[in-house]
Amino acid sequence: MISFKKENNQLDKRIIDNVRGLSIDMIDNAQSGHPGIALGATPIVCDLYANHLMINPSDDKWINRDRFVLSAGHGSSLLYATLYMAGYKISLDDLKEFRQVNSITPGHPELDVTPGVDVSTGPLGQGIANAVGIAIGEKYLEKYFGENLINYYTYVLCGEGDLMEGVSYEACSLAGKLDLSKLIVLFDSNGVTLDGSLDNSFSENIKMRFEAQGWEYLNVLDGEETNELDLAIEKAKKSDCPTIIEVHTTIGKYSINQGTALVHGSPLEKEDLSKLKEKLSLRDVPFTPSQDAVSLLQKTIKERCSDTYQDWQKKYKNLDKNTKKEFDSIIKYHQAVKLKDIIYELPTDMQEATRVASGKVLNAISDIYPFLIGGSADVSKSTNAKINSSSAFSNSYPLGRNINFGVREHAMSAIANGIALTGLTPFVSTFFAFSDYAKPAIRMSSLMNLPVIYVFTHDSITVGEDGPTHQPIEQLVSLRSTPNLDVYRPVDSNEVIGSYKAIFENRRPAVLVLSRNKVPINEFTSVNETTKGAYILEKEHKKIDGIIISTGEDMLLASQVKKELESKGYDIRLVSMPSIEVFMRQTKKYQEEILPNDTKTFVIEASSSYSWYRFVKSKDYLFTIDEFGLSGKKDAVLKEYHFTVKDITQKIEELLK
Repeated sequence: MISFKKENNQLDKRIIDNVRGLSIDMIDNAQSGHPGIALGATPIVCDLYANHLMINPSDDKWINRDRFVLSAGHGSSLLYATLYMAGYKISLDDLKEFRQVNSITPGHPELDVTPGVDVSTGPLGQGIANAVGIAIGEKYLEKYFGENLINYYTYVLCGEGDLMEGVSYEACSLAGKLDLSKLIVLFDSNGVTLDGSLDNSFSENIKMRFEAQGWEYLNVLDGEETNELDLAIEKAKKSDCPTIIEVHTTIGKYSINQGTALVHGSPLEKEDLSKLKEKLSLRDVPFTPSQDAVSLLQKTIKERCSDTYQDWQKKYKNLDKNTKKEFDSIIKYHQAVKLKDIIYELPTDMQEATRVASGKVLNAISDIYPFLIGGSADVSKSTNAKINSSSAFSNSYPLGRNINFGVREHAMSAIANGIALTGLTPFVSTFFAFSDYAKPAIRMSSLMNLPVIYVFTHDSITVGEDGPTHQPIEQLVSLRSTPNLDVYRPVDSNEVIGSYKAIFENRRPAVLVLSRNKVPINEFTSVNETTKGAYILEKEHKKIDGIIISTGEDMLLASQVKKELESKGYDIRLVSMPSIEVFMRQTKKYQEEILPNDTKTFVIEASSSYSWYRFVKSKDYLFTIDEFGLSGKKDAVLKEYHFTVKDITQKIEELLK
């Protein structure tokens, strides 16, 4: 093991200090950033890259690399400076563009923007939860393909803020239960938050907390002592459970304001910066790192990792044809998956809740696609989000494809992002009203463009007796307004199949919104047309008087309204729009074929009106709900909100006259 405490000790120290210098140069040049962590946690990150991470800077997407998650994403300047010195495809000019528009060095780390960045981090706590998912994915794939192909560690750098966020508590609790031994968290423990001393808001005993969760706890008293840190990391690698290493550091080390909140999130004063560089024996010229320090770090990494990388490449090239095809599908996880051989049996009575249909489709997909893995927030019996042919994922059975997430919606979703980053396809599930608990992670799925499948059931006020706490209203528009997220609300079993077909072909983050109640399987619904986002479910007979758009279980009501209007002499087109987002990506010609511009259009959907204004003339044309629900029988609740054939038909007729 190469150590910072062996020969050329002064030069080794200069690796750390040159990273410090570059980090604060970036912050000073941008007049924006967080010098506190960039100065205090530098020895941790430098030691990790020099002595522990199995990586190849020339192949930053190598699937068997060790992963590094900067959960404390505000420390991005520290990461970028380290990546530059380690030899990744980042230039000094890129560092000078820190926090500038269209640079590859944005304010917080972003996946597929900066070479060497493994996860988009920013909201505190998300990174730790992502890392738990990565560790789960690694364990599954290691068992599936063998440790000759998959065998890597996941490291996290976090701060106090990460550990205060509830998502990290949920995720770490599950990681301990699952004995994720290749997960190592390095806790930058400096006792300071943005608002002042940590004592103002946090007094937990980290050792006792993590040991109670099933983790190993190690303590490094001085973060500048990299020998001590080396020993702790080596011990963590041999542990049979996840490990947290508390590394005591000084925030803003060497600044005149070191150890205080003043150095947390504001650029240093010019005089402070100059004195700091003098203390570190650095040139007081921005962006002039010691080439000796740069070369030494790159040489150290190459000598430690090169043979392992080359050996892995030989093993990969010698794979048989079928194994290589499967393995490549993990590497290219955005590649479309064609669902050609799904076996699906319709119920004899042609009545089926879409949540039940979803469970059947998931199981059919799992039979032909071994990289589907997931679970629910302790409600799989209700959401049907479970692979019936598989056991639960565990340390003793890592090929289990059902993850018992427990009642941890937020962490479940953030963990799914980490699982997706390993190349697996995760699904996660809960009741739709509780999607709010998952929303921050859903946003990150969308930002990273990860093919995570969110299965949300009990999608309407027709949940009935459970009352307004369980009756979603604003959730649909909230998710539909999220960029890069496809939301599907299928009418019936056929559209459920079509939705999954689209999801696996598009390989984008996706949400399925499903009914608790049985719905009739419509004779006109189409699997293939569903993949277009919207289509004509029932055509007009001659000349269109009006168009009704509907989704989900509300289509039954819409169809009845259409029939009632036709009995009164009106010619109505009925359009199913399972996914607004997918429909809006179709050609303008197709959109106008489905919804001609000169035709009065109405929408029937028991949720917020805000999803639909682009399609109608005014709010009068929307039959939606913009207030919370009620506890009571389904039909009674619908009647209370005028969601009846009589009420809606009467209003539409008035607008058609």
